[in-house]
Amino acid sequence: MQEMFHSENPIEIMLNDAFGYDRHQTADGGISQPLDSNEISNEAHREDTGDFHDLIKDGSETLHEGSKYTKLEFLIKLYHIKVYCGLSDKAMTMILDLLRDAFEDAKLPPSFYEAKKTISKLGLDYIKIPACPNNCMLYWEGDSELEACKHCGTSKWNPNKKKKQVAKVLRYFPLKPRLQRLFMCGKTAEHMRWHASGNNAGGLMRHPRDGEAWKTFDQTHSGFVSDPRNIRLGLASDDFNPFGTMSTTYSICPVFLIPYNLPPWMCMKHTSFILSMIIPGKHMPGNNIDVYLQPLVKELCEL
Repeated sequence: MQEMFHSENPIEIMLNDAFGYDRHQTADGGISQPLDSNEISNEAHREDTGDFHDLIKDGSETLHEGSKYTKLEFLIKLYHIKVYCGLSDKAMTMILDLLRDAFEDAKLPPSFYEAKKTISKLGLDYIKIPACPNNCMLYWEGDSELEACKHCGTSKWNPNKKKKQVAKVLRYFPLKPRLQRLFMCGKTAEHMRWHASGNNAGGLMRHPRDGEAWKTFDQTHSGFVSDPRNIRLGLASDDFNPFGTMSTTYSICPVFLIPYNLPPWMCMKHTSFILSMIIPGKHMPGNNIDVYLQPLVKELCEL
């Protein structure tokens, strides 16, 4: 969400995305609190305050004297190398041991497990849900213990692996905390009400708000419309080959949500998109995408 906050520091960008963090220097050179006591009345929204302050500390603490990296930034870059090169957790712990031995003053965690705990405080977790390789069903809720698809009979497990490994996994990113974060910062909270407060003096259609479908919805659902903070989402998806021009048939299908509450110069920028899920597979799920949308539909119904 860097363009939303005009931040050049990658750590501040990640803090913005995780907590709606709006960094301001106080008169004494410190960092102001992310939320004013009047901005949120529900204390449940503050349940991750401890993690937030830990991130502030790690995001502002220099790795060692004279280093251009903060502790958090260095760990994230190291984690990126691990994922990109396919290194094991054991290898990363050995690398951390070597770095701590070579740079005694560096503020490094004792193991990669501890490093992951630090990074996890960004709050960008996802849920792994096993799926039928033929896109028939998800192994979740009442079906989570099944060993084979109840529609086509295909095994839940990959037959080409010696160890038990799920053949196909949906990665789902919970929506509720991401929507909450849109209102945890005063700047984005104001932008999320633009659709009701912004004018359209020119009379041109520059946002879905200006269309007939939006206006018809407003007339039909007056209760929902009464509070401009209620969120309107668009959904978009398409598959692509993450390996580019390499010779492979592998593809993934990400599903994005677009918060249409935001003004037109923000809502269609990639920095405002909400990643909802990643569907793996050689081909688009087609009409069977409904199978994968079940967790999202359930969460939307709860909302």
